[in-house]
Parts: sequence; structure tokens; C-alpha cells
Amino acid sequence: MKRLAVIAGRVMTPDRVILDGVVLVEGTRIMEVGSRAAVRFSRDEFEVLDHSRHLLSPGFIDVHIHGAMGRDVMEGTTEALEAISRFLAAHGTTSFLATTVTASPIATLQAVEALGRQVDRPLPGAHMLGLHLEGPFINPEKRGAHSARHIRPPSTLILEQLLARSGHRVKLITLAPEVEGSLELIRFARSRGVVVSLGHSNATLEETMAAIDLGAGNATHLFNAMRSFSHRDPGILGAVLTTPRIRAELIADGVHVSPAAVDLCLRCKGAGRILLISDAVSATGMPEGQYRLADMEITLSEGVCRTPDGTLAGSILTQDQALRNMIRWSGLPVHTVLGMLTRNPAQSLGIASGKGTLAPGHDADMVLLDQDLRVHTTIVQGEVSHTVG
Repeated sequence: MKRLAVIAGRVMTPDRVILDGVVLVEGTRIMEVGSRAAVRFSRDEFEVLDHSRHLLSPGFIDVHIHGAMGRDVMEGTTEALEAISRFLAAHGTTSFLATTVTASPIATLQAVEALGRQVDRPLPGAHMLGLHLEGPFINPEKRGAHSARHIRPPSTLILEQLLARSGHRVKLITLAPEVEGSLELIRFARSRGVVVSLGHSNATLEETMAAIDLGAGNATHLFNAMRSFSHRDPGILGAVLTTPRIRAELIADGVHVSPAAVDLCLRCKGAGRILLISDAVSATGMPEGQYRLADMEITLSEGVCRTPDGTLAGSILTQDQALRNMIRWSGLPVHTVLGMLTRNPAQSLGIASGKGTLAPGHDADMVLLDQDLRVHTTIVQGEVSHTVG
């Protein structure tokens, strides 16, 4: 079985920072983590990656991504997922949830079935953990770039069919809690082990709290496609910002959320309850032009994706850029922000026992960053999937 020793100037666990550290890997798992003075290994028995000038972090986990490199996860093909997987690894992402959008019933069923078959199969870069269904059970008033004609009332029968067609690979669903039938759907989803995220919603504070009380654990791309905050009508934003039980996704690209709003979220939620997502679409990594988001045409111009009516349509953000942006805006230390990309999403999905930190027994998902926090090397389950040079 392959053995790997990764040496780095700083190792972020992210509970602590180990200077002049080393991580030992056997096969797909981490064996040992510590300082070079404390961890003993033989260069005859281990392949050594010596990066004493770099920072070693757990691999990033993106729970909300639609595509990249001109490909959309709704295609469900091996070729599309391989292109997306390679691109993600080049930007430090080692695990992701393939995120669908609201589409026709036939297109949605075809997509979840095709994606479900691809989960856990070897990919050349980031590993697909499962599916995130963004819709179709959302509020048309806050649909954002989602197709109005394909939005559906909440239905446990439809969700049960989607779960079955995916091979029960759905890990997360975004829904609007105020729409009639949503509370029953939340109960059903939680009984099937699916994490519920609240979004594309015009919910009041009371409607949101009812959903949180039933176990809704996340809020989808906070501030976007949500009822606006008012001091007399705090709505879903007020509920999410003031309730520790729920985590908040943020798109830290400077387009979807201003740095001031990011600061507000940090002050209310704390770094331990924020997930930095990309919400990246097929235009990510591509030149300006026209692309697809499921059956919708979107246009990338001046770094922003929009539908024909001017609505924001996802982003072209990568998680390594989100890391750099958040550090620049917040002034927080690197290891704190890294938790928003690693440990926090792992905890939100209930997989923190194996991902999100560098610890013995955990998956060997790691990223080496240079002094400018740019990705040098990405390791997925013990295999180098991307390296510079």
C-alpha cells in the first residue's frame, strides 16, 4: 500500500497550527500528524513531498456547485464531471456536492439518476460526495435564476422519487420553508438523512424558526434570493443571523455579498457557523460568452453571470479565491477562515469523522498553498491530483 509523507512549513489541522509539520498517509487515510521532531518516518518506506515553504490545509469541501469549464452537473455525464473535478482540484477543492437547479420533471429525474450513478466512482480530481437539490420546492417570488415554470409545490412523493432515482445519494436539499407543505417535507427529508437548507425564500421570522425547530440546518447563499431584512420584519435573514443552530452559506466573491454584509454575518454567526461556497456555474474558468445553467442560457460578462433578464446566475468563484477574499475582508487568521472551507462543511453534512480536518484515520484530502495562498498541490484520498509545475 502506498505511503506518503507530506512536509510543510505550517500544517493547519485547523484546530491548531503545527510549524515545520508532517502528515503521514497510508493508502487513502492519514496515519499521523505532528511536528517533524515528533513524527518519525523512513524515506525508504515513504514517498516524500517536501514543501517546507508551503502551508498544508485539509482539502476544501464545496456543498454548492453547479459546474465549471463549460460543463454543467445537470449533464450527468462522466465527461462533464471529470472536467469539473479536475478544475476543482486545481483550486483546492477535494470534495463536492453536485448541485442541481430547478428544471423540468424529466430533466431533473434524468439528472439525479445519472449523477447518483457517478457518486463514489473515481474522478481525476475532486471527489463527488453526493447531490444537492437546489429546488424545485422554492418560492417563485425569490426564484433568482431558477425557471419559474418548473417550480413545484413541496411534495414528499416527488422527493421520495428523486431520492430513489439518485440511489439515495442526495445529501442536501434547498427549499423555501414558508410554502405550504414545506414543514412536512422537512420532516420527511430529515427522516431520510438529508440535510435541509433554507433558501430562495420569502419566509417570515416565525416561518423560518418553525423550519429550524424541525431540523433545518443550513441557509442557502445567505442574503441572496431571500426576503429583505427590516427592523420590524426581520424575516428569514433575522432568523438565520440570530439562531446559532443554523449554518450559513456565503458566496464571498464581492458580487453576491458586499464585504460589509460578510462582516455582519461573521459578527452574528461566528466563523464556526459559516460555509464558504462557490455556487459556481459552467462559465467558471471560461472566457466571456454564453453558457448553460440546466436549460437556461446565461451570459458571462465582466466577471458576472446573468440570465437574459439581468438576474445573477450563480458565480465564477473558486474556493481558493473565496479564502483569499475572506481573509482580506475580515482580517481573520488563515486557520480560522480555512475552517469555513473544511471543517464547517464537513460538520454540516455529518461527515466530520472522516473529512474536514487533518487527523489520524481521516481521509487524506489535502491542499498545499503557497505564501500568496494559491494552490500548489492538491491531494485527494492520498493521490496527487493536481500540482503546479
